[in-house]
Amino acid sequence: MEDAAGPAPAGRREASKQATRAALAAAAERLFAERGFEQTTVRDIARAASVTERTFYRYFDGKEGLIAEEFSSWLDRLHQAILARPLAESPIDAVRHAMMAIARQAAAERELAPIWLFSGGPSLRTLRRFEPRPLLRLEASIAAAILPRIGSGPATDAAEYQATQGTADDEFAARVIGRVAVAALRSAVIEYRELRATGTIGQRTVEQLLDQAFAVIKAQTAGGDRWR
Repeated sequence: MEDAAGPAPAGRREASKQATRAALAAAAERLFAERGFEQTTVRDIARAASVTERTFYRYFDGKEGLIAEEFSSWLDRLHQAILARPLAESPIDAVRHAMMAIARQAAAERELAPIWLFSGGPSLRTLRRFEPRPLLRLEASIAAAILPRIGSGPATDAAEYQATQGTADDEFAARVIGRVAVAALRSAVIEYRELRATGTIGQRTVEQLLDQAFAVIKAQTAGGDRWR
């Protein structure tokens, strides 16, 4: 860890910083899951990551700052994942597959799991204290990523996609889809937490529950208009 490291070349120093940051995030996730967010202190997290509290504060502005930074990073990853989906996919399918891919990645690489969603992290009410209007930010980010897919039809190449500008109706449709997608995500996470709390989770994953939530939405809108 960084505490024990002496002078080092820039490359090694940066790698050490990244390792320390990852260790702190992983320790926080584990302790939040075991004890809950409110019962976990910065000292607990630092000790679990084998660093000092002073080192912790070099990276994060308290445990709240750790969550806020992690939320922003996750938000950007989701936005980029939606943009990277095949252009022929419908808006809702692009969001669905992007979310599922990130959930799959989070399950495989624990340090990437959104603490504020998938573990014993803070409740949404607690999150709002240090990350104003998180769900609105999430909805807006999704809407911005899918807007070019809405309107006259999906773009045929990346350049056309980037240049696409929607009408007021297109923007409204993108916001609606963003809100629906967030509702699906929240439903999957709430179900996951409740099943885990009652010991009935079995082999079910957030990814599977997310897929099921979107399937419910798609089934209810089957035979609808072009926004499907």
